[in-house]
Amino acid sequence: MTEPKTKGAGIREMLLWHTNRYGHAATVALCARVPPDLLKMLDLTHPALGVLGASWYPISLTYPMLDVILEQYGGEGRELAAAVNRDLVPKMIRGIYRVLFETVATPELYARHVPRLWRRLHTTGDRRMKIVAPGEALSVVENWPGHHPFMCWTTIYTMAYVFEALGYKHWSVERTACVSHGGDRCETILRYRK
Repeated sequence: MTEPKTKGAGIREMLLWHTNRYGHAATVALCARVPPDLLKMLDLTHPALGVLGASWYPISLTYPMLDVILEQYGGEGRELAAAVNRDLVPKMIRGIYRVLFETVATPELYARHVPRLWRRLHTTGDRRMKIVAPGEALSVVENWPGHHPFMCWTTIYTMAYVFEALGYKHWSVERTACVSHGGDRCETILRYRK
C-alpha cells in the first residue's frame, strides 16, 4: 500500500500560523522527530519550513510534527485546531480557495462537494457529509490510514468555520466517533443556525 499523503497547502498555512503565533524557532522545533531522510524535504530557514502548497507530503514527514504539537499543547490538539481554523479558513476562502468556496456557498452544496474537496487534500480516506435535519449536518471520515488526532479535529473545525463563513454564526460540533478512540470511522455532528 502506498503511504498516505497530505497536500502542502494546509500544512503550509498551519506552519505560517504557528510561526506568526509562536516564532520561527518554535516552528523549527516541531521537526524534532522528523526522520533525517525526510527532513531533507524541508528547508528550515524558509517560511513554513519550505513546505510548498501544491506539493504532496507523506504522513511520515508531517505527523511527527503533529505529535510534537500534541505534546506541547496537550490532549488531541482540539483547542489549537479550533484556533488555527478560526484564523485560516476565512483567509483561505478569500484567497486560493475563493472560487471553490463560491461554488459551495450553501450547506447542501458544501455537503455534496465534500468528497471531492477531501481528495484535494488527502490521498486516502473517504469523507462524506449529509444534511440530516434543518440546521444539522453529519460528517463521516472512514478508510483513512492517514488519520491523526490533530488532523481529525482540524477536519471538524475546518467544516465548522466554513459554515460560519456561509453565514451560520452560531454552531457547535459533537464528535460522536473517532478512530483515536477505537471507532472504525470518525463521525461528527455539526449543529448550525444564523
